[in-house]
Amino acid sequence: MSCRRAFSLVELLVVIGLIAVLIGLLLPALSKARESARQVACLSNLRQVHQAFMAYALAHNDRVPMGYRAGSKQWNSMIYSGSAGKMVIMGALYLEGLIDQPKIFFCPSENDPRQMLNTDANPWPPGADPTRNVYAGYGCRPEVDLPDDLGDASSVMPHLGNFRNRAILADLVSVPARVDNRHRRGVNVLYGNGGAHWVDRAAFDDALESCGNPFPPTPAYNPRQDSIWNTLDRQ
Repeated sequence: MSCRRAFSLVELLVVIGLIAVLIGLLLPALSKARESARQVACLSNLRQVHQAFMAYALAHNDRVPMGYRAGSKQWNSMIYSGSAGKMVIMGALYLEGLIDQPKIFFCPSENDPRQMLNTDANPWPPGADPTRNVYAGYGCRPEVDLPDDLGDASSVMPHLGNFRNRAILADLVSVPARVDNRHRRGVNVLYGNGGAHWVDRAAFDDALESCGNPFPPTPAYNPRQDSIWNTLDRQ
């Protein structure tokens, strides 16, 4: 007659310990794999957003809503202003029906509800609550100070053709927290020719860190924002 030997308490604890060690080794790898997948999805989003910019440029003599508002180059991702009660900056794309797939305008790695699609802090569609600001998940190049009246802004919007090999849209780089709440190690960047790729944070981190985390944004950091975008051009 055979006897079945049961695990002793010590053996069971050893097995549980080994499983815990394996989980501890695997979780960082799984987390890294998930973030890599989100970075790829983010790059895909940017390339699709480029199609919206191209469509707008074709309809508006090559001009695109690429700029900032209220004097601050850190304020470059707004779609709707609750204080002005108007579509602003990238809201021009919305008015043209070019944000029919809003998901592509938001980074899948974002952790801050203020830069995520249809949260209590960032409701969708823009203007449904006329008192609430609505932001895109990406920031456009802060090239010109665009008036809140988009009718007046059309004549000062920059020409897309002038930015063929320069950065036109990216993960938010207005303040360090925007990068920390997303990919952390860097940002994905879209160029005027439709290409998009990763730029390591080390390339622009000095200028980024010197921006602090002001709210509301301030024109005092405009030169640092210029430095960041000029760096993205060269990557």
